[in-house]
Amino acid sequence: MASVFYEVSTRTSCSFAAAMQRLGGKVIYMDETSSSVKKGETLEDSISVMAGYSDVVVLRHPEPGAVGRAAITCKKPLINAGDGIGEHPTQALLDIFTIREEIGTVNGLTITMVGDLKHGRTVHSLARLLTLYNVTLQYVS
Repeated sequence: MASVFYEVSTRTSCSFAAAMQRLGGKVIYMDETSSSVKKGETLEDSISVMAGYSDVVVLRHPEPGAVGRAAITCKKPLINAGDGIGEHPTQALLDIFTIREEIGTVNGLTITMVGDLKHGRTVHSLARLLTLYNVTLQYVS
């Protein structure tokens, strides 16, 4: 797995690395502070190179839409680990899993999202995923 993090994140980065290692895989790392990004390499070029070294690429980027741009170039499966204020779909999947484990179902619930709703990528992804269920959503900013 190629772990490509243009934005720092201890929990997300380490959780992907731990999952890959538990599955018996290995992880290679790239970040913007110690890579050719410093010399002007584009996101698309970096993704293309890292995809050549791995079977799957995990990308975290501070710019909304960056993962979509990278997906066009990437020849391997690309996992969105968060892009700016846009999305964080893997966190939304974990949230749905947790709700199902703790409550037993998602359907029929009223779910209240609290916080910075405009800039919170986790809220954006979770709200989108919850549209697949029969839930009532409430928002408190």
